[in-house]
Amino acid sequence: MKKNILAFIGFTVLTIVMTYPLFFKITDHIAGFSSTDEPSVWYFWWLKYAYLHKIPSSFSLFVSAPFGFDLGIFQRLYPICIGIRKLLVIPFNEFVAWNLEILAGFILSAFFVYLTTRYLVKDRTAAFFSGIIFAFCPYHFVRAWQHIGFSQTQWLALFLFSILLLKAKTNKKNIILVFLSLYLVFSFDLYYAYFALFIASVFIIYLLLKKQKGSFKIIFWVAIVSLANLGILASRLIPLMGTIKIDISPSAWNIVRPFDDLFSQSARPLSYFLPSTEHPIFGWLTRSFVGSKLYGTSFTEHALYLGWVPLILAFVAIMRWRKDRGKGYEAQGDAAESFHIGFLIFLAIAAWLFSQPPWWNWFGLRIYMPSFFLYKILPMFRAYCRFGIILMLAVAVLAGFGLKYILEKFKTQRTKMAIAILFYGLVLFEFWNYPPFKIIPFKAPQVYYWLKAQEGDFTIAEYPLDVKGPNEIYKSYQTKHEKRIINGTIPGTYPNKVSRSILRLSSEYAAGVLKYLGVKYVLVHKDDYLRTGLLEDEQEPALIAKNKGLRLVKSFPPESCAEGDIRCTDGVSAVDVYEVLAKPEKKETIDVRAQ
Repeated sequence: MKKNILAFIGFTVLTIVMTYPLFFKITDHIAGFSSTDEPSVWYFWWLKYAYLHKIPSSFSLFVSAPFGFDLGIFQRLYPICIGIRKLLVIPFNEFVAWNLEILAGFILSAFFVYLTTRYLVKDRTAAFFSGIIFAFCPYHFVRAWQHIGFSQTQWLALFLFSILLLKAKTNKKNIILVFLSLYLVFSFDLYYAYFALFIASVFIIYLLLKKQKGSFKIIFWVAIVSLANLGILASRLIPLMGTIKIDISPSAWNIVRPFDDLFSQSARPLSYFLPSTEHPIFGWLTRSFVGSKLYGTSFTEHALYLGWVPLILAFVAIMRWRKDRGKGYEAQGDAAESFHIGFLIFLAIAAWLFSQPPWWNWFGLRIYMPSFFLYKILPMFRAYCRFGIILMLAVAVLAGFGLKYILEKFKTQRTKMAIAILFYGLVLFEFWNYPPFKIIPFKAPQVYYWLKAQEGDFTIAEYPLDVKGPNEIYKSYQTKHEKRIINGTIPGTYPNKVSRSILRLSSEYAAGVLKYLGVKYVLVHKDDYLRTGLLEDEQEPALIAKNKGLRLVKSFPPESCAEGDIRCTDGVSAVDVYEVLAKPEKKETIDVRAQ
């Protein structure tokens, strides 16, 4: 137990070092790319705001005003996750809560893989190495910088650990652990729920192939636990089906995602073998391949680098496994180790296949991959390259076996530790990602502080309107001005249809609709109209100024921000603030336009 605690402390220290200086700026910074606008602490802020004002957090009138936004969808889908976030944000602030969740993801991912590998290889030094690989791989970092939900990889590791324990001893304690670990996966992210069921399916298939004694009992309980969790998930999802649009659209809010995304968001030949684009020394090499068919188009989705050190050590483990099997490995009393290595190889191959595009074209011959068939059943999943985290999990544990086999060749403990530290350092160097630091100082432009100082309870609108999906930047700034916004609507809903009808603020009826929605001020981000390259967008700011239903109140000049702030990457646009003077449109007229 004491050594496990020491390992946990060691992973905590490594997390602070590898995410530096996030830990030391935990109160007003968040982890994030300088090239993304997805990270948002809004939901954390809202949980605390609702608590302090004694209002339900399950429904917010602060976004998609005056209709509101049903946040109960997330609370019903991810109860444990939301509960933990409430516990974190209420005593602190939204930044501390966000960062603690991110940091916990690294620490627990490392620790659960450590427990898994220690159980399999019976070597703490090798187990610590496996924990480092899984927790600090590039996939995990880019998720922490962009998708906080996907950064919680620890529950997948815990689920793998639990089913391996179940195989060794099928008792009530291990069955409960399998159930709880899978429930935790389901309570944080649906993608990872999908991945956990994939791990369970591969495990069942491998057991069937091995035809080992007692396999039926293990398969029975894994299947029962999986079905039980699916039943719980179904009880949460079915009531929500009427609130989610079924449509083919780029929006993340739709059940049916574009089929073409399966090509753009699948693994490529070099995705697993080139260092992260953020590596301070070798990142330039990978960046030169971004956009090519060999690597892929995304800085995040294709950051699947497995590391050459882990791959070499995994190869050592596989070669040793093959050699010992040829010598009657299982007959020598090492059947369990043989099974575990074989299963991890099988899992790695399956994850690699599932991460591939829908088909390969070889000399005019189309070879279909699993994603092609799975899309027909589960069209809400499109980014099959994310199966790379399962491949990383298998490689990390296999590398632990490899390191164990290498350390066995040395006699003295001092030599073994020196070799282990060398490998620790090599893999940490492979996965190194700063400078520059990937932290975002949250500094809102002055217009939002001006808004906060305006008296009264009113609503604002930010233009250009975000009709393709919620603009997380608009929502993030709401944490500063605390006024309601009509922004943040979901495609396919009535509020979104109303927003689409007033997409052009210069139209003669837009001001009247805004007045009906309760809008007092409109913030026009002028430079944002120039980025599309469309002539009609470029002309829009000048036409808005001529709208008689609006009165220019104040203009805020562009602002420069600290490098690395995603909300100021290209400089903060000049903002014109208009007051809405028009008479409110009639609801009947608005309903007709929203059809």
